[in-house]
Formats: sequence, C-alpha cells, structure tokens
Amino acid sequence: MPFWESVNGLELREFRPGVRSTAELGQGLNMVCMEIGPGLQDTGHEHPFEQCGIVTEGRMEMFIGDQRRMLAPLEAYFIPAGVRHGWKTFGEPVKVLDVSGKPPQA
Repeated sequence: MPFWESVNGLELREFRPGVRSTAELGQGLNMVCMEIGPGLQDTGHEHPFEQCGIVTEGRMEMFIGDQRRMLAPLEAYFIPAGVRHGWKTFGEPVKVLDVSGKPPQA
C-alpha cells in the first residue's frame, strides 16, 4: 500500500509479546508503525543497516551508542549502521514510526 492515511488509525497486530505493529516491506526499505507496551526494554542490539524514526505517542528512553535520551512525541532518532542501540518504555504505551534499510542480499 503506497499510502497510510493516518498512523493513529492503522490496524496493529501482535509482533511479539507487548509489541504490536504493521509494516510495509520494500526491496531496500522497511516502514513500520509499532506500539510498544509499558514497562518493556530492549537492552541493545545492532545491525548492518541504518534505521530512523519518530515517536508519535508516549515517551521512551533510547540509547544509540554512548548517547542516551528521553524521547517524546515528534522527537526523532537516527541510528547509523553497526551501532548498538536499544530502548525502554515506562508507564504508558509508546507508538513509533520507524524506517530501516535492509542488508544487501547475497
């Protein structure tokens, strides 16, 4: 689907426990709207492609490399390829619009 009318009106499905999402998967990019439940954490990971996004609802703490920041609605992030990053949510769900590249196909 080339257009999303509103990220707030998208139907989200359980991706993993506590995380619901919907995605458009292209050949070189993925666009994902996700809702992360309260009190969850990704302690860190990295991947060989860039990633960026914007918080649309709620607040979350994110770290990218050695930088850490609390993000609120309409605040954005950019994660360079190969840099360790993760997040933590608190007392409310957080919605994020996230865009990432894909690793080259062999």
